[in-house]
Amino acid sequence: MRKLAICFYPALCLFLLFSCSEEKKKSRLTLDDCPIIATQTDDLTTLDLSLVRDTFDFPLSALLSGYELIRLENSEEALVGATTAYAISENYIGIRSSSPSDYKLFNRKGEYIRSISSVGQGPDEYLIGIYDSYIDEKNNKVYLLSFGATKLLVFDLEGNPLKHIRLPFRVPKGRFMVDEEKQELLMTALPFPDTPLAVWIQDFQGNIIRGIDSKPFIINPPDYSNEVNVAFNTGEIDYTLFYWVPTQDSLYHYNKQDNRLFPAFTAKWANDEIIRHGYTELPNHYITLLVRQSATISSTPRHPRIIVDKNTLRGCYINLKYNMLGNIDGPTWCDFTRGYFIASFYPYELKEQLGNALSRPERLTPEMKDKLQKLNKSITEDDNNILLIGKLKNG
Repeated sequence: MRKLAICFYPALCLFLLFSCSEEKKKSRLTLDDCPIIATQTDDLTTLDLSLVRDTFDFPLSALLSGYELIRLENSEEALVGATTAYAISENYIGIRSSSPSDYKLFNRKGEYIRSISSVGQGPDEYLIGIYDSYIDEKNNKVYLLSFGATKLLVFDLEGNPLKHIRLPFRVPKGRFMVDEEKQELLMTALPFPDTPLAVWIQDFQGNIIRGIDSKPFIINPPDYSNEVNVAFNTGEIDYTLFYWVPTQDSLYHYNKQDNRLFPAFTAKWANDEIIRHGYTELPNHYITLLVRQSATISSTPRHPRIIVDKNTLRGCYINLKYNMLGNIDGPTWCDFTRGYFIASFYPYELKEQLGNALSRPERLTPEMKDKLQKLNKSITEDDNNILLIGKLKNG
């Protein structure tokens, strides 16, 4: 037995050394080290999940041309709680807050300016909550689209209601783009049986100019667990649905001139086993989020992400790391939309992650350690949310 033990322990040490070496190797991987995991035919890129094997820590800064950490004002009227429907412009941040359910306007320093609209039954209010929003600084307007909307709410930056834009039918969930010069609205919808179009262009009076029939995409029975995902990150009008029931699908591009929807990205599933998922298009990459069957979109643990480089078609699973904050994991929720990356931290969440990073000082540069210590010390659990906002690299 003693001889067996003597032989066993060196073998164990070698195994542990090999494992550590492999982990360090994976943490240093870049996309250039990854295999080709997709094919391209004409305009369609197809991810082959059977080829995705490696996982590596992916620095968030690789996707951003710059970033800001913005601490929202702590006054009672500025508190936002759980947040959705962000809108970012050069000088403003718009946030749909959960408690109370209103739409709050901040400047880019995080200072609260005012609330715009709220839940109610008045002509300038919404019934449930805001699903998408947009700030048009040039024309001094804020656009709000609610769940189950029959109109796009329009306000000026002072919060005064303007002429709202009538929609031709009820939109359960939608994303939109406004062309003020042409007085046109591009709408995309999560289509239920009573939603005749999936994508359409209309004028500001509610008249449909052209559109795409919703029949191939209809969710029946109607279920709000599904989502419509339109990122507007690339200059293309992208359209994809998140299906709660795992479904073979694609991310599409909409050609306005030809009124045509054509697939741009899809996945080939290993053993034809489709996993609940969502697609996001970035300027230089596609990201596929795999959602565990036993979890909701916003729950922990985190859902795996697969990244594909558009040019090389190389990719792998990634752990998205906030390398500008000591390689922390960041919040569970983050979004890539309208050319921006947006992540919202609860103060206790950020403080906990900073504490974890500082507990491993050997992994931090002196400059990073000092930065994290100062930030961690300044945060209290009574603070408002803290945002990390970055401009996406383009090209």
